[in-house]
Amino acid sequence: MSFRLLAVGILALVIGTALCFAGYRAFRALIAIWGFFAGFLLTVGVYSGGHFLVSIGGLAIAFVVGLLLAALAYYLYVAAVVILSASVGFWVGTGLMMALGYGNHSTPALIAGLICAIAMAVLTLALDLTKFLIVISTSLGGASSIIAGILLLLGKIPLEALSFGIVGAIISSSQLWGLVWLVLTIAGIIVQLSNTRRYAHGHARAQFDKSERKQIKS
Repeated sequence: MSFRLLAVGILALVIGTALCFAGYRAFRALIAIWGFFAGFLLTVGVYSGGHFLVSIGGLAIAFVVGLLLAALAYYLYVAAVVILSASVGFWVGTGLMMALGYGNHSTPALIAGLICAIAMAVLTLALDLTKFLIVISTSLGGASSIIAGILLLLGKIPLEALSFGIVGAIISSSQLWGLVWLVLTIAGIIVQLSNTRRYAHGHARAQFDKSERKQIKS
């Protein structure tokens, strides 16, 4: 196993566990990490056409985009919510199309991913259900990252499989891992809702605003 594969696998596993089971509680810190992770992978997928880190130029562009998304996600609440929900929606959309037999770089998969990304972002911002949608999104994204990390460490999938969809990589691996992903997602939702009952509805937003944080605590 190469060092690159080992590092990405462990990173995906650690980030995924934190996001899946504590995504709402530590939303600001974790969403910045997720923003970098999502921006890096999506840029690599678009730039290289699925060939992971095909060149130094592709790596540099992906790194810069990842840093930009991480900064936006850390400092702006709306940007954080959009980055989280859109990236999870995109990966779920492409993953579902892969389950139907389409390639993860095919036009139908890309269109489905974009539609799901926009729908998730709009729903999260438009409805007064921000807490629940953040919990669902972080559980989905976290579970995806956990399984992807495990599959990478076991050598079941190559790094290239992540370039256009973590969920697609899981589903294409086997239906059993897809089922494990679903179970982990449900477990993450249950754990997060149970552990955040005492948290105010605006807890995630308050992490971005000191004055609002004080009001919520009081």
